[in-house]
Amino acid sequence: MITNENQKIAANYMGAVAHALGGRPGRHREFIDKVEVILSGAEPDAMQLMQFTDRVRADGRPVLWIHHSADAPNAPQIGLVARDGGKVHAIENCMLWAPRGGGRLQLVPDAFTMGAFRFDDALRLRRLAKAPAADFDAGTEAMVRAYARLREIERAQFERGNEFDLPAYVPLRRAA
Repeated sequence: MITNENQKIAANYMGAVAHALGGRPGRHREFIDKVEVILSGAEPDAMQLMQFTDRVRADGRPVLWIHHSADAPNAPQIGLVARDGGKVHAIENCMLWAPRGGGRLQLVPDAFTMGAFRFDDALRLRRLAKAPAADFDAGTEAMVRAYARLREIERAQFERGNEFDLPAYVPLRRAA
């Protein structure tokens, strides 16, 4: 049982992210076993990005980091390090994108030229060759829908009293 209130909030948020990106509730543990999710107060620095890239090359497990900036506290900034065939992509800013009829959210790199990333039913991250929108303006409605969906999932979990485990903390090595 999680006793610290901040840890409960973080774990609940991770549960909402797992639900939104995984497509359905109840897969929180499976999601964090397959995806390294990092909630942070700041963007990773260059050394952390290199470490994330090395880990993804070694084990194939994508790294997803989420932080909220003072400029936009309601829209998380999301970064992704993921394998795509023989390449590893380090994307510093992805937008959440929601299809009209609901369902699983996608991660769209902010340039809209790299396609999109979506978790399949087995929670494997897949890269889609084409982004679901041509640019930020064309995707605004779907992005607003996605962030609202994430908040709604989080709120509903809180109201039901769901409790989630946090993944084990593994400190990153810092450059000397």
